[in-house]
Amino acid sequence: MQATRIYSVLLFVVTSLVSTAIAVNQNGTIPTNSSASLSTVGNGTPSKDFRIQCDSSSLGLVDSQVRPGIYYLRGVCGGLYDDPHASRCSFLDLSMCYINDGGNIRAQKMGHFLDTCNSCVLYASHGSNMLACTCGKGVNLGGGMQEAAVQLDDLLYVKNGFLSCYGYTNFECPDIDVPY
Repeated sequence: MQATRIYSVLLFVVTSLVSTAIAVNQNGTIPTNSSASLSTVGNGTPSKDFRIQCDSSSLGLVDSQVRPGIYYLRGVCGGLYDDPHASRCSFLDLSMCYINDGGNIRAQKMGHFLDTCNSCVLYASHGSNMLACTCGKGVNLGGGMQEAAVQLDDLLYVKNGFLSCYGYTNFECPDIDVPY
């Protein structure tokens, strides 16, 4: 059923955005032929286009183990305290960055969009990182659910190796035996 749901969301995104979707691996990463490497990413300054500072093959959605319904964006990013060769793995709770506005995902500080959106997938389209989810339209718009997508590159950036939005960062990727 999950595979059907992912297929349905990707099909919606492909047809509505006329894009090419990339499947998400079972471990939450996106397969890519990126030429970025950890030794060449980052320069220590915030960058709106986090793709420049993050290894694109490391980007993926991770379900929280202790907060049901919460997705973290995971990435290995450079720019660690002005050292272009250093990097770190970090998580960012996307609910701190986006809101569900009548079934559409848009940027808003502490928007908590995951309260009314689910079945999210991360994919690439025309060189951009996109997030697609199924979101509630709200009672005032007749209720029900609809597919929604948002481009992540316009808002997210990297600061000292941490994925960030609106000045918020979450935490470094935990050890395997530590719940997140």
